[in-house]
Amino acid sequence: MLVSVTAPLSFAVRDRIRKAIEAAGGAVHFAERLRDVPAGPEIHFGHVSLDFIYAHPTLRWVQTASAGVDRLTMGDRPFPAGVLLTNASGVYGTAGGEHVLAMMLYFARGLHFYTANQRRGEWVRDVSYARLLKDRTAVILGLGDIGREVARRARAFGMRIIGVKRTLRPVEEADRVVTSEQLDDVLPLADHLAVTLPLTRETYHLLDARRLSLLPRGAFVYNIGRGAVVDEQALIEALRSGHIAGAGLDVFEDEPLPPESPLWRMDNVLITPHVGADTPWDYDAAAEVFLDNFSRYVRGEPLRNVVDPALGY
Repeated sequence: MLVSVTAPLSFAVRDRIRKAIEAAGGAVHFAERLRDVPAGPEIHFGHVSLDFIYAHPTLRWVQTASAGVDRLTMGDRPFPAGVLLTNASGVYGTAGGEHVLAMMLYFARGLHFYTANQRRGEWVRDVSYARLLKDRTAVILGLGDIGREVARRARAFGMRIIGVKRTLRPVEEADRVVTSEQLDDVLPLADHLAVTLPLTRETYHLLDARRLSLLPRGAFVYNIGRGAVVDEQALIEALRSGHIAGAGLDVFEDEPLPPESPLWRMDNVLITPHVGADTPWDYDAAAEVFLDNFSRYVRGEPLRNVVDPALGY
């Protein structure tokens, strides 16, 4: 059993992985690049591409170091049958939740207005941009790991939480849960809309111009899921018109965000470069998911975080 690892890990975690694999009678190959992986791996952990999986027909299980797997499930070719796919869901929730809340506070307290004045050297004591999160409504589109952490933190600030998810099951962190079929009904209630969804064929441009128009004038939008869940051009137009008061964006349809994008030059937009759920310790944390799953794999037990490639999550 050969295991290939392309995740950049600390020496201590690499040593733990090596010992676990060797104890199971296997061998491990650590590589910085996919092209440096030798032929014949049965298991792969870390950076991965659909081309890599097709090039290694010996693969039986792929553990990603990310939560999103759209690069593997949204391509022109289907994900190979017979290969088990698991992700690192559970690793990124805390950081993602804090990041969205930071964006909420940035706009709610009018910091976008004050930082723009700071760059111009202007002392303007205008408090009309300052708001409270207390008693406002946050609609959270997607109640996975990150979505629940956003809800937990927003509720601590006194916000009312409406969660939107695929199935109608209660979630402790939300005051109300609706299905995606009811999205149009709750968008008009959103003072703040947080998008935490993965990109699938069902979620592509889920928030188009029509749905953005359903938001109340002056609402704020945050996207920490995947860029293409929101129609970016429609969002730009809504920001220009003032219908959307501000947007905190960590993900984009094209990454890196092209220099010519008008989003760079909009004072009511906060941009972070797809780092919203990241910390310097993410890969080591993802390795804990892999190590747990590896022990399950060798014992023939069900794995955690199994992804259905047809659904994309």
